[in-house]
Amino acid sequence: MSVDLRFDPSKFVRGAIMVSGVQIPYRFYENIPYVSRPNAPELQVLNLYVPEALAEDHSAPIYLLQRTGGMGECRPYTIEQEQESLAGAQAFEAQLHRGPLMPVGKNESYQAATDEWRDSTRGFIPRALAEGYVFVSPGARGRESVVNGVYVGRGALPMSIIDLKAAVRYLRYNKGLVPGDTDKIIVDGTSSGGGMSALLGATGNSRRYERFLSEIGAADARDDVFCAVVNSPITDFAHIDLAYEWMFRPELVDGLFADDATAAAMNRAMAERYMDYVNSLSLTHPETGAPLGFGAADSYTPYLTEQLNRSATVYLASLSEAERAAWLSQPHNRDVLTWDGQRAELCSPGAFIRWNSGRWMRYIGCFDGFDSQPSRENQAFGTADGKNRHFSAEMGEIISAFPGWKQAGARWLADAQENAEAVYLLDPLNFIGTGEKADLAPLWYLRCGAHHETTLNLFLNLLLRLKNHTNACIDARYSWTMRHTAISNIQPDETFAFLNAHCKG
Repeated sequence: MSVDLRFDPSKFVRGAIMVSGVQIPYRFYENIPYVSRPNAPELQVLNLYVPEALAEDHSAPIYLLQRTGGMGECRPYTIEQEQESLAGAQAFEAQLHRGPLMPVGKNESYQAATDEWRDSTRGFIPRALAEGYVFVSPGARGRESVVNGVYVGRGALPMSIIDLKAAVRYLRYNKGLVPGDTDKIIVDGTSSGGGMSALLGATGNSRRYERFLSEIGAADARDDVFCAVVNSPITDFAHIDLAYEWMFRPELVDGLFADDATAAAMNRAMAERYMDYVNSLSLTHPETGAPLGFGAADSYTPYLTEQLNRSATVYLASLSEAERAAWLSQPHNRDVLTWDGQRAELCSPGAFIRWNSGRWMRYIGCFDGFDSQPSRENQAFGTADGKNRHFSAEMGEIISAFPGWKQAGARWLADAQENAEAVYLLDPLNFIGTGEKADLAPLWYLRCGAHHETTLNLFLNLLLRLKNHTNACIDARYSWTMRHTAISNIQPDETFAFLNAHCKG
């Protein structure tokens, strides 16, 4: 049965919500199918909110927030569900009082965000409506999506990106019917969802995804977007484990692998392979044009360190003098950086790692995992019958070289070969500054939590690739006290200041 993809403007319910003492009436469209041949009908739908004042106006930017973190499925979100999640955020906030993260400050702390959200009328959807945006929440298939015994979110590639492209196409297909300006679609995501936002921003209208879109009956329309909002992206699956092991290596983490020579050797091999990969990217300093990489001298680590210095400076400068003095005087903060009154500077990369986590937080193969420790990514790159699969040929080659691991490495490489196209299509770097024909988003807003235990360096590679090869307008930085989280939502003042300046008028 084919689904009609024409948007019906009359099928809505009215509602209203208070935002900062102002009542915002809105229209709500729920569970709108965005493909004509869905294989997961409960997921391949979207919700849409539009302020009543803009219901007949097609000039408002469209904010599409997708929640495909953890390589998982997402369902369309509502204001009511968001309000419920705020209670969970407040509970989580209480945990952040331990360890090196002390949630004080104006712009960088989870504490400030939850204080701001304690009024139950606040949240990101209401804020978007109050700012004059149409808000769209799409569903999408993920690693756990099962219909009639079939894992419909797996197979030829993880299908979240296909569904999200289809949702964008649906909006564009209904230009003039759907509320808002379909030429100003903003996509936002976090973690693997941040990777999806980066893909949507980098792969607009690429023909490489066409056969997957045709299978589910996506609308015959464009799928490029105006702005990509990217939070702590999980991406570049071919190299993500190598990047992690380079970040967390024995010379930076005290005692790492001290009693496991094989793990130490694997870590070293992966870190060295990552450095070779960085060199292959031919990255350059955005201001000076100097090469960034590893050779006779390491120019990559100092550039990463400088971006972290900037992050710490923004944070400390946001504090009052008393707050800043208190932060700097805390025992766990004393050895991480110096402050000269205007600028923060890390004592060393190792000092940052020790402050950040204090230890190696994961295991080798934490993304493309060993058979005994399969990851969510192994599920996402798995088969429709539920079998997990490896995906990184780089990992397979490294594992195969170790005594006793040749057979496991061979299976790894066989899986990676099956997933070669999927890995390629899920890496935005393959579409930035290459020969691929795709329409790049002209606007990018990128944030990565500096205070978390995943790969800070892949964020840097994406940023440098954009700066080296595009003329896009880019606002990007690490957020000093933020973890692996939706920074654009937690810090809406900063987000909308950027968007309002570039998406309106």
